Amino acid sequence: MRTQGPHDILVQRLDERRYALSIDGIVRYVGTKEECQRRLSMLVPNNDRAGQDKALGRLWRINAVTLGRADENT
Repeated sequence: MRTQGPHDILVQRLDERRYALSIDGIVRYVGTKEECQRRLSMLVPNNDRAGQDKALGRLWRINAVTLGRADENT
């Protein structure tokens, strides 16, 4: 599903430990700064092909070990 147009995405500090992730002025998530940053990175488009390739390779290795096929893929 595609979204239309750019959105106003902000991470705002609420108090010493809590931050809010808001999209177009509506708070969507409240948590620690790290949690909000992690969710923000999921929402912002990223065209980092090298990072995607590394993640895919990691997933492939994890699945191979989980399925007991680690010796087949090495």
